[in-house]
Amino acid sequence: MFFSERHPGLRPIPMPNNMGMVRYALALIVVMAHFQLLTGYSLAFPFSSFSAVGGFFALSGFLIYGSFIRKPDLKAYVISRARRLLPAYWITVLFFAIVLCAVSSLSVSDYFTSASFRRYLVSNLAFLNFLQPTLPGVFEGFEHDAVNGSLWTLKVEWCLYFSVPAVAWLTRRLKARPTVMFVAIYLAACVYRMIFLYLYGETGSKVYEILGRQFFGQLSYFYAGVLCYYWFDLLMRYKWPVIAVAVSVILTVDALPYDFFIFLHPAALAVIVVWFSMVGKWGTWEGKRDNVSYNIYLIHFPVIQVYVFLGGSRTFGLVPSLVICLCVIFVMSWLLSLAELRIRRHLGAESRPGKRRLFFVRRIR
Repeated sequence: MFFSERHPGLRPIPMPNNMGMVRYALALIVVMAHFQLLTGYSLAFPFSSFSAVGGFFALSGFLIYGSFIRKPDLKAYVISRARRLLPAYWITVLFFAIVLCAVSSLSVSDYFTSASFRRYLVSNLAFLNFLQPTLPGVFEGFEHDAVNGSLWTLKVEWCLYFSVPAVAWLTRRLKARPTVMFVAIYLAACVYRMIFLYLYGETGSKVYEILGRQFFGQLSYFYAGVLCYYWFDLLMRYKWPVIAVAVSVILTVDALPYDFFIFLHPAALAVIVVWFSMVGKWGTWEGKRDNVSYNIYLIHFPVIQVYVFLGGSRTFGLVPSLVICLCVIFVMSWLLSLAELRIRRHLGAESRPGKRRLFFVRRIR
């Protein structure tokens, strides 16, 4: 349990819990959404990738806030985050940058000496995917020609991580109640998103929609998760009325004006993902093995892109294509986990026998 009598902000979190399975569910939602987007098939799937990403951010807030206040050492905090997130991310960027030369319209020498290739590597390794989302000659003519349309969220994730020490410092500096600070951030993020969506509606400029869902727009989901952590005891005490209200909001908010969605959706979604993560033992069995949901999120987009490029979606149809893509994504995610585990061991983030240590690292991610 993450608990200390010496810090009033720390809350006892049940371990093991169902969070690994919730992460798999969120990752699957993103995969299904991008499968539809890239293949052109339509699936009767009621969830959106936007909600799944918001769910990931809410879980991050729920976990990371407690991790930092338990040990508020900025250097250790950053190193810990880097050791657990960077290996898989960098391997993914480098791997697809190299192997996709096989599907480029350029020759191998022209591909690797291209300025676009260098810009892609530098931009993506630095979490600036928007500066160069494409590789030279790769997926030319595709409606969505980005190599990996999922990577934009990683820079947002890092910004959210860095907000935790800043908010903790500001809370102490202003001698503010943490709940008041978190709610203020939540509301400010909702107002920010509402303004940019209004500008998008008025001008039709896509840049406003993109800016609206970047770091400041996602603070509402992250700090909704922080609030769930801070008031975890109360959330669990009234878990059944709370989940009933949250589910009711999610089911009805789409019928309300979009302003209501912006202000209500993050809180309701955070409650739902935390509730299913912590109530019951239906998913605790997953903790006995490696969780590759993060890796699934990282690699699924280019895998589907390559499958479409090779004509698989036209040849095999909807169901076989979905099964093939899911199998390839899971196998590659598992192989990626083996590679990143070796790197983390080398960096000192893992001990070789540490099955229990590995379980904790996957959970905190």
